[in-house]
Amino acid sequence: MDNMKKNRKLIQLGVILNLVIVCYYGVPSTFAREYSLTPSLGITAEYNDNVAFDRTNERDDFLTIISPEAEFSSETVRGTFHTKVKGDIFRYLDETDENTENLYLGFDGAYDMTERAAFRADASYIADTTLESELMETGVVNVRSDRQRTNGGVGFTYTLSPRANVGIDYKYSKTDYDRPESEDYDYNLVRGNYNYHFNTQVDTLTLQPYYSKRDSDIRDADTYGITLGWTHLFSETDLVKIFLGTRYTDQEKRNDSDESFGGTADISLLRTGEVYSAQLGYSRDIHNDVSGDLIEVDRIYCRLSRKIVGRLSVGFSGNFYFTRSEDDSEDDTRYFEVIPSLDYQLTKHHTLRLAYSYSEDDDEAYIENKSERSRVWIAVNFNFPYQWQ
Repeated sequence: MDNMKKNRKLIQLGVILNLVIVCYYGVPSTFAREYSLTPSLGITAEYNDNVAFDRTNERDDFLTIISPEAEFSSETVRGTFHTKVKGDIFRYLDETDENTENLYLGFDGAYDMTERAAFRADASYIADTTLESELMETGVVNVRSDRQRTNGGVGFTYTLSPRANVGIDYKYSKTDYDRPESEDYDYNLVRGNYNYHFNTQVDTLTLQPYYSKRDSDIRDADTYGITLGWTHLFSETDLVKIFLGTRYTDQEKRNDSDESFGGTADISLLRTGEVYSAQLGYSRDIHNDVSGDLIEVDRIYCRLSRKIVGRLSVGFSGNFYFTRSEDDSEDDTRYFEVIPSLDYQLTKHHTLRLAYSYSEDDDEAYIENKSERSRVWIAVNFNFPYQWQ
């Protein structure tokens, strides 16, 4: 019955998205500047030496991942629209119980109601697993479980002057787990925005007060915070963003209440050139984990890419997480992953990638503190873009 409900919901969402696409196809060309449609197909062959990222029972296997995807976008005189549908089909050679499928359905759009007022909205549905998705969000390794997440958001911006604008955003997220031991939860966020652009147009000051609420069967948490941000454009290719803030969280769990203060951060440096690109960043914020607890996550990341010769380029990405429980400091965890890669541009729209990943999890809550995983894969991606007016 649960599978029938899940499939029915997926079909309904797919129908809605396709109806939206049809509506945009039907917009007269006099009102639109450009349409684009990009179907693509990715095929990956991978070897994984610890399929479940287990500490004591390591199982290795070969797997194939087939990733069909389609993106559609349109641009009119007063607005833009973008929608994306993607699937990932995982098939293992021996560990067939690990076979699974991921699905992503989403759209976002923006519309200029007047010369000063703009509206935007987005929505998405994601069906995936905790071992991959929440690992990238929180840096916490969990037992693999199917997860469904529904997201939605709206925003409004009003231009006060050529240098300043104000706005407000609302975001909603609902997360459901198939594993009975995991705690489903809802997340609501209301955030204000004030942006001021200085004379040089290379510096922007941002002020963001916000309120968020997290609800689950075992915990309710209210967070009040404020963030001050500075964005500086060194040149057309160099950008730095520094957002720092403070928060106050009041939470109730099984008739017990707790308060905590903390800092938030979102810092990044982006640099691009003709033959290279680099991004370095650091973030800190609170998240839900699968048990329903609140955790504070520090993340350091980097993305590097450089063309070597002709169509061949080398890349590197790394992530380091340090996670602390808001309830018990003994649940601290550390996780990191490094991924060197080689990319070859087969044609303008087709690419070939060879990559290796090493990741390690260190959790103080387990006797066997560390777990390790190595993966190596080769992937080919085919894009078939179409553009018309």
